[in-house]
Amino acid sequence: MKPWLIEQQILLSNQIIDNRLPHAILMSGVEGAGKQELAQWLIKILLCQQTIKHHDNHVLNACGQCKTCQLYQSQTYPDHVMVDSQTKTIGIDDIRFASRFLEKTAHMGIHKTVLISMAEKMTIAAANALLKTLEEPTDNSVIVLLTCDVDNLLPTIISRSRLYTIRPPVGKNLLDGLAIVGHKNDQQKKTEQFINLTHLPEMSDKSKQQEFIEFQYGFFTYLVTHQTKHLKPLAEQTEALRWLEKILVNLMRSQYNWAEYDLDDNFLQTLEQKLRPDIIWQIYQETVQTHKQIKFYSQINSAFTMEKLFVDIGELTTSLID
Repeated sequence: MKPWLIEQQILLSNQIIDNRLPHAILMSGVEGAGKQELAQWLIKILLCQQTIKHHDNHVLNACGQCKTCQLYQSQTYPDHVMVDSQTKTIGIDDIRFASRFLEKTAHMGIHKTVLISMAEKMTIAAANALLKTLEEPTDNSVIVLLTCDVDNLLPTIISRSRLYTIRPPVGKNLLDGLAIVGHKNDQQKKTEQFINLTHLPEMSDKSKQQEFIEFQYGFFTYLVTHQTKHLKPLAEQTEALRWLEKILVNLMRSQYNWAEYDLDDNFLQTLEQKLRPDIIWQIYQETVQTHKQIKFYSQINSAFTMEKLFVDIGELTTSLID
């Protein structure tokens, strides 16, 4: 269990002990924050026949040995349903199935549980169907919703759920908590205070770090030359949006002297000097908007959308390059 989840574990454990656990729980946090891990821990406790309480912090844990624990581990426990669409949306049929499941009597234990992963992927119709279930909850039923983007959920769903926001630490506290040493270069050491969960792949995988360096070089080269031959390898990189955001944030911090951003080549240093903060901010907003489009629109052409993003970035920076 990630160390920053202990506070939520204590709170939820106390609510279970006092019989005050909400029937609808919404866990919000960035990707990798530990939402899935916390949700699985909670559901295991609710289904376990012999829960164990830690004497130091009163955190509950499932025994892992009883029949219900073993069935859950083998994914054959009859009183739990997982809703996790393999497409880009969670449809109304998925939610109706979960609602009908909650209306039935539990086969083995007391609680019936439903876990909706990536709840922001629900269609409007699916969200409205879930809302009816939240407004009229059945006895001993618990719905756990996970989301990376709580703003994309209906306000009525948020208001009818107990929101638990998971905020992982950043910088040295994050690295110390996860005991990560990684493959840090000089630049990463200087900017360590800004490290967050999205940076960990490059810190723990040397080959991934090299891919990022090559992507960064290709991106700056495109900004300098505006040659379209550089577009395809940039757009086809699966980590492009995450890496582009990281590059832009580092550039912005460097502009305001919050952290150093070392660039070896003279022409890249010149580029950094010419990219004004307002231009970097515009590029950042374009990147975030593109990320949302690709994430939430199932019919979108991702490759074309990425290419358009880089073309738009080129247009924003054309007047800045001599």
